Amino acid sequence: MSIRWPTTLIVVALAAAVAGCGGSGGSSAGSSASSAVSSVAGAHVIEIDVSPSGFSYVKSSVTAKAGPVVIHSMNPQSVGHDISLNGNGVNLHGKIVSDGGVSVIAIQDLKPGTYTYYCSVPGHEAAGMKGTLTVS
Repeated sequence: MSIRWPTTLIVVALAAAVAGCGGSGGSSAGSSASSAVSSVAGAHVIEIDVSPSGFSYVKSSVTAKAGPVVIHSMNPQSVGHDISLNGNGVNLHGKIVSDGGVSVIAIQDLKPGTYTYYCSVPGHEAAGMKGTLTVS
């Protein structure tokens, strides 16, 4: 069986693209984690991005329906930040990312209630990196 060059090039290009998704650096690792946990069946996806400058998120409050929830937090800054969630028996932390990386939290069955999302890097929550997630 003979393989033609165009087919071989396509296979090599696809293999390189797939290998690139599993990087071990800050922003590419965050993006890989993002796509991996975004597959939680029927999840409500919430975007809580870090502000372009300063110690804050773009949104100070968000809402979601009870059930599966995935929270993405893209960080455009060179300073590392994450997204963490606390309340109602939940205490989760995403990966610390920078330079366009995405910190992700996935919850299979988030219960109704009020939660605090924040950056768990020491001093960042106290500086203002926090908000409220209300789940109904």
